[in-house]
Amino acid sequence: MNKKIYFNNNYILLTSDVFQPSGNQLIVEADLITREILEKKVRDFIESNTPVNLILISKKTDLLFERIKEFFKYIEAAGGLIHNNNNKYLFIYRLAKWDLPKGKIDEGENPQQAAVRECEEECAITGLNIVKELPSTYHIYRYKGKFALKTTYWFLMSSTYNGRLQPQTEENIEKAVWLDKSSINNQVINNTYPSVLDLISVSINN
Repeated sequence: MNKKIYFNNNYILLTSDVFQPSGNQLIVEADLITREILEKKVRDFIESNTPVNLILISKKTDLLFERIKEFFKYIEAAGGLIHNNNNKYLFIYRLAKWDLPKGKIDEGENPQQAAVRECEEECAITGLNIVKELPSTYHIYRYKGKFALKTTYWFLMSSTYNGRLQPQTEENIEKAVWLDKSSINNQVINNTYPSVLDLISVSINN
């Protein structure tokens, strides 16, 4: 199964597919290199000033992902794409970007529990019902002077909540609002994260 790990606007793609080389891609047969060389390829990708995507081809992408996890502080989070009876979706505005409510999984929680809790905390919403699991997203970011790799488990949720949404300001959330598809296409997709854009494309605009 393919996995796309974002770092800023570029990504590492773990795939078993065949790729034709292009100008903004570095293609590596990951099954043929050592752990040390793999780590160097990943570090070079992060430290590069040139916008390039790293394509790692492997017959066992899940195993390759486990190898890459060893190079980072690994964090798991969960969140929700929530829709209401008016066919609107809940988005938050944080750090000058549109995003979806999510947060780290606490000890003893499963992803479903964490997703519901985080959505409730970040938006003051209640009555959430998980409809189905959505594709997970992956990204690398700076963390305490180093780098972390985060997996976020996503769930499509429904809610009949009609009360006032209250953004969790201590988490730097400025707004929590319901948006229809037109507003999402006009506002969100031009100012969100690539991983959220991927999620929107397969879950809302599909």
